[in-house]
Amino acid sequence: MFAVTLPRLAWKLLLLRIFAGILFFLLLARPYLITDEPNPKEFKLLSLTDLSGSMNTKDGSEQNTRIELIRPFLESTDSGSWLSRMKLSYGKVENLGFSNEVQRMNRDSWDVIELGKKTALGDALSNSLRNERGEQSLGSVVVFSDGRNNLGLPILDVAKEFRIQGIPINVIGVGQEQPIGDGSIKFADRRPNAVAKEELLLTGEVENKFKDSIQTNVKLTLDGKVLEEIALNLRGGEKRKINFSPLLPKNAGPQRYRVVMNAPPGDADPSNNSDSLLVVVKAPEQFSTLYISNRIQPLFPFIKRVLVNEDRFDFQALIRMSSTVFHAFGEQLNPEYSNDPSFWMDYDAILMDTMVLEDLNQTLVDSLKDFVQKKGGGLLLFGPLEIARIKLGGIVPAKSVERVFAKQNLSLVTLEEPLFGPVDEVDKMKPFLPNRLPGFFVKEQNSAARGVVLSRANGKPVLTVQAYGSGKVGYWGSPSDWRRSMNDEEGAKEFRVFWQALVQWLGTGGEDRLKTQDSEKPFLRGTEAPLQVEALGADFEPSMDAMVEARIEGPDDFERVIQLYPEGSVAGRYAGSFRPVLAGAYQVKYTLKFPDGESLERENFLRVSEAGEEAIDVSFARLDLEMLAKLTGGQYLSVDQMNSNWDPTFAENLPSVRKRHNLSNAWIVFILLFLLAGSEWIIRRQSGLR
Repeated sequence: MFAVTLPRLAWKLLLLRIFAGILFFLLLARPYLITDEPNPKEFKLLSLTDLSGSMNTKDGSEQNTRIELIRPFLESTDSGSWLSRMKLSYGKVENLGFSNEVQRMNRDSWDVIELGKKTALGDALSNSLRNERGEQSLGSVVVFSDGRNNLGLPILDVAKEFRIQGIPINVIGVGQEQPIGDGSIKFADRRPNAVAKEELLLTGEVENKFKDSIQTNVKLTLDGKVLEEIALNLRGGEKRKINFSPLLPKNAGPQRYRVVMNAPPGDADPSNNSDSLLVVVKAPEQFSTLYISNRIQPLFPFIKRVLVNEDRFDFQALIRMSSTVFHAFGEQLNPEYSNDPSFWMDYDAILMDTMVLEDLNQTLVDSLKDFVQKKGGGLLLFGPLEIARIKLGGIVPAKSVERVFAKQNLSLVTLEEPLFGPVDEVDKMKPFLPNRLPGFFVKEQNSAARGVVLSRANGKPVLTVQAYGSGKVGYWGSPSDWRRSMNDEEGAKEFRVFWQALVQWLGTGGEDRLKTQDSEKPFLRGTEAPLQVEALGADFEPSMDAMVEARIEGPDDFERVIQLYPEGSVAGRYAGSFRPVLAGAYQVKYTLKFPDGESLERENFLRVSEAGEEAIDVSFARLDLEMLAKLTGGQYLSVDQMNSNWDPTFAENLPSVRKRHNLSNAWIVFILLFLLAGSEWIIRRQSGLR
């Protein structure tokens, strides 16, 4: 070799052959190493996951709850999760969850936190030592928890047992350290006196149970509209009464007010950050009434006289005398048809000649429906029926009428309900259809309508009424009723009592046909929250054929639609339930649909609180968890530091297995031989050697 090439190149080739010879000798000699390694078949890794109620908490600006932060690491179906990697590396991983008791983890275990159970971490750790099987020792424990331990053994006492046996407890801390307290607000007076068009005073009470001062805003709302917002600075432990600005409810009927406060960070109970109050606004002492017609009717001056002379009524009238001339009776009433859709909303009752509907634009006709259905106003129609059915549809209680032109007075009978009371002695009234003057019998009426004034001879209604939405509607088939007041003094008195009672009944607004159940006490999270309404049909009788639906919206974009079904024990009652996932305020929108197409809506709010002791203290016990890991020789990591490649600390005296490792079987030896042979071949080719 030295004779046929340069010495420098010869030395390279010689060294390569020497190294190759050494490796070849190793292959022939078959050297080996003996090592002692942990035996996965004789020890196990224990994973303990906190499933108590406090793990359903969101910390600070965190979008996920504590349990949602650790769930990705423990998904057994995900091959890339920490749990799957541990099973691949160590074989046996016992995956348990704990609250007040221990259970094996499965796909339904994550829902246990909704029950708000207490935390018994000390008991769970102690049980893991007592239940250790003889053939498998406990090699390591990994705990995912916020450190709350409000039941059973103290965790540091149990830590001493683990330290004696040399088993490390590794801890993944879940939570953030922040001030813990509670801010609450409620209506102080739950039965305020409310009368339409009179001042309504609402008061609230706000309390700060934090040790330090907090700044917050309080909002008073109605139907989602903010009526007033107040900024507050509350000292620690302070309770303060709030007087809201006077309100002026325009309409009689139920109105739901709500107070909401901005919860400060660390608020322990979100259920008391808002409150709702159903205020039943009484009818005003004076009923605003409008008579409207496009022709001169003899009935008008008689109605005007009985209503104007009574303090209970603010009577106004608008009558078209000709194509350009109007008669307007009442202050601030313009002598023309209004184009303002809100024109009707200033009145409690409207007496309308059906012929005037031909002169009104579609906007005013539509707003007239809203006046009845949404505002709860009263509407009495008289005159030809056809135009009313065309323009107003099912809002008119009569479907068809029979024109009457009798040669003699036709006797009528008046029923007591719903216009009159026992003191009115309706059985002594003697209403009639005047002879030789046009009148109308109702041949067919809506299924929900009811006759109030009937023909004594054939029982056909002359006055039929019904509820529509929040209001009341009637059709009066005796526009010549003025003749009653001219018969005698008794007839004039009867006429006055009848029309004043009819207008007052129309003006008081409809009876609340969708009554919801209010509860001052909050419901518990994770348990069934009842939904219940009582429904009345348009005839004011309990409805059994309606479709009732509840749309629920709550914290964390919770949304659900529940169908309510009749409850057999009470006529007209519909019931259902749902299980709230998080504590807080839940908005429930009830929708009632009748077979004839009419629908009603009502809004309610439910308060849902945390269950049990877990709701009182949801703070993060970082120091306790760090001490638990330190005493047992384990690692402590916050959940933010956790990743799927993290390895826990194991016990030093794990069961081991002795293994023999043949060096000649190492793939690196063959790779080195290949590289040495290849290098020599390349060098020889470059130098021209064979």
